[in-house]
Amino acid sequence: MPPPLPQFALERSGLDYDSGQEEIYLYHGTNCYRRWEINRSGAIEPGRSNYSFFCTRAADAYRYARAASMRDMSPGAVNSLICEPVVLKVRFNVRTWMQVDFIQEIGFVEEEENASLGLTMAVLGPVQFAAIVDILHCSHGRRLGCASESIRTFDDGTLMEGIRHLREKLCKKRADAWVLKKLGIFTQQVGTKLLGGEMPELTLEDNLRRLRQSQVRA
Repeated sequence: MPPPLPQFALERSGLDYDSGQEEIYLYHGTNCYRRWEINRSGAIEPGRSNYSFFCTRAADAYRYARAASMRDMSPGAVNSLICEPVVLKVRFNVRTWMQVDFIQEIGFVEEEENASLGLTMAVLGPVQFAAIVDILHCSHGRRLGCASESIRTFDDGTLMEGIRHLREKLCKKRADAWVLKKLGIFTQQVGTKLLGGEMPELTLEDNLRRLRQSQVRA
C-alpha cells in the first residue's frame, strides 16, 4: 500500500500537489468517445483488470490516450470521438487517495534543466466524475462534459445529432480517418467477394444505426 498522501508528497518531487488543501492532481489518458461514457455514467470506471490508471505527468497520460484511441478503432466504426486522444486532470484528496492500490515508476524525462520521475497509479473502484477538474488535448470544446454541463441521457437526440455532424466533418476533413474508413470498406468488399457474396452499399444512416447499437467495451 502507498503511504498516506501528505507523506507521499513530501517524499516525492515534481508532483502537482496542493499542500494547503492536501490534494494531488493526477492525469488519466483516454479518448473522447470514452469521455462521453464517463460523462454519462458519472464516474471513471475500472477496466477489465479492475483498475483505472493515472499518471503524475500529463505527457505520460497522453501516450495512454493515444493507445486508447488506436485500440477502439475498427474498420467502419471510426469517428472523431474515437480518434481524439483526451487527458483528464483528476483531483485526489486524502480520502480518495486510499483507492490507490500500487504505484509503478515510469522513468525519468528531461525537462529543461530538471529531471522528473514519472509514476503510474493503479486505482481501485470508480473515480467520481466530480473529481475531474480539467480536460486536455480535446478539440471538441474544453468545457464540454464538465460537471455543470453533464449529459445524463440520450433521449433529447442532441447527442446523436452532434455525432452525425462530427462524422460528416470527419469524412471531409480528417485524412487519417478517411483512409482508415476506405481501408475498412475495401477489406469488407474483398472478404465478401471471396466468400461468393455481394457487398451492399452502406449509407451514412446505416453507419449511424450501427454506432447506436454498438456496445461500449470496458
